[in-house]
Amino acid sequence: MRALLPLLTLSLAAQVPAGRTAEDRMRADLTFLASPALEGRGNGSPKLDAAADYVVRSYQALGLKAEVQRFPFIARIKRATFAGTLAGRPLVPGKDIEAVGFSADADLKAVPLRFVGYGMKGGDYDDLGDLKGQAAVIFRKVPNLPAFSAIRRMETSLPVRIQKLQAAGAVLVIVAEEGDAPAPLTREEGPTLVGLPTVSMPGATLAPLLDLPALRVRIAETGKAQTAPVQGATLDLAFTLRREEAQLPNLTVRIPGTDSKLKDECIVVGAHMDHLGLGERHSLGGSAARGQVHPGADDNGSGTVMVMEVARHFKAHPAARTIVFLHFSGEEEGLLGSAEWVKHPAVPLASVKFMVNLDMVGRLDPDKPTLNISGLGAPKAAVERAGTMAPAGVKLGAESGVAVGGSDHMSFSAARIPTFFFFTGLHGDYHRPSDTPDRINYPAMGKVEEMVEKVVQDLADAKAVPAFDPETAKMAQGGERNALQVYFGILPDFAEDPKGFRISGTMAGTTSEAVGLKAGDVIIQFGDVTVKNIYDYMAALGKFKPGDKAVVKWLRAGVEMQAEATLKGR
Repeated sequence: MRALLPLLTLSLAAQVPAGRTAEDRMRADLTFLASPALEGRGNGSPKLDAAADYVVRSYQALGLKAEVQRFPFIARIKRATFAGTLAGRPLVPGKDIEAVGFSADADLKAVPLRFVGYGMKGGDYDDLGDLKGQAAVIFRKVPNLPAFSAIRRMETSLPVRIQKLQAAGAVLVIVAEEGDAPAPLTREEGPTLVGLPTVSMPGATLAPLLDLPALRVRIAETGKAQTAPVQGATLDLAFTLRREEAQLPNLTVRIPGTDSKLKDECIVVGAHMDHLGLGERHSLGGSAARGQVHPGADDNGSGTVMVMEVARHFKAHPAARTIVFLHFSGEEEGLLGSAEWVKHPAVPLASVKFMVNLDMVGRLDPDKPTLNISGLGAPKAAVERAGTMAPAGVKLGAESGVAVGGSDHMSFSAARIPTFFFFTGLHGDYHRPSDTPDRINYPAMGKVEEMVEKVVQDLADAKAVPAFDPETAKMAQGGERNALQVYFGILPDFAEDPKGFRISGTMAGTTSEAVGLKAGDVIIQFGDVTVKNIYDYMAALGKFKPGDKAVVKWLRAGVEMQAEATLKGR
């Protein structure tokens, strides 16, 4: 376990009086946590610490101690040095060009440019080819065109395309933007570092050399790649980036069980408290929303305050088993906080028998009140039993009982802990500045909170907690085009590892278990693909069909191991 450090106490708000109703308390808590003063509780921002401090003091008012676990996060990326010219013209950083957040440093001279469309290959479409020693110019946004129907959706992501361009020999990737300015230098979604220098350039910078609008139209109309060298232009470019680390908080609160035989077993109730800050990344509000506060009232202020309210109930009415209340950071950046807690738990992980995750539970539609209770690793009978505790007038949604991910319960399911996921549904304010406290359905939140109390009470007082079901932990494929043909069965670790792709376990009865992979192993090669992250791993799987054999290499405690796997179909 990593050291538990105290938070800096910030006197930003008075705590909510305990005598008010649950609905009143959640409204007051959420009004503060999603207030403009908290600036969207962005990861790496001191305002997330302020939110965590508020939660800590709320528990202190109940006579409960909140332990604070810190973990590192690359919060900001800044340009340390820069020099560059294109076709003999000096480049102004921040205006003509900007580094992309996951870029490697650059030191390049007289590099020729080649336009390669979208930097993808699949079916009859092929933007790639021999790019040795060249800078590849690509469009950032991949449109939904028939020509791309044979390309898996994951392979359209920018990090995956950059890796393919690097494999084709490119020494630099230039991402062509549609606007008049380069994308700002921020921590991008996905990896914090790729092995290739990558920069953003607006159309204005490239216009003297390339007619980008015409090329975009030509690809759309013909369905064919339009690759060509950029005549009369070479690039000199040198820059270094500095990555600044922040320490993000996770909070753990325990209410001991009352049964002498069951108190050493735990039921976890958790929610993430971070959101998007000022919308630097992940915002769905477009360029106009960048720099605006994304309050995150529903996502996930609602889950945060509901966990606090459930804790108030069990402080007054303890259960047979110990109940552990968790508040995570880093969820919006890839389930970082819950993955960290599972790796370094504040209680023995073997004692955690069930996890209940609350994420976006504040927008129950008053006209069609529908609540989704899904679960990864929870037996279907357990989900059905939980559904019987729904409040009057509330229907269970179509996703109830379906294996649904996308939130912190995935980290626990990956550790073979059964989970429930409470969710009142997506809406038009999701990941936008308009996700504000006034749009929350507080009376419905009160009903959902009462249901969560009943479900947790039922689990905490049961003679036996439902066991992990590996079948319900398998994520639904959702009909994605050209889905992977083979299933290897690893459970990913959502934190990055510089040596490769770390896993948190394997699914029972799958090929990964058969070849001997275990939790904590770091996959470094799959077939002929060097694996550095989940993108490489998925790309490698896409090369195989059922019955193929592949040599898999991994590190265990620094020692390289390997085995030949016979791959099975899904």
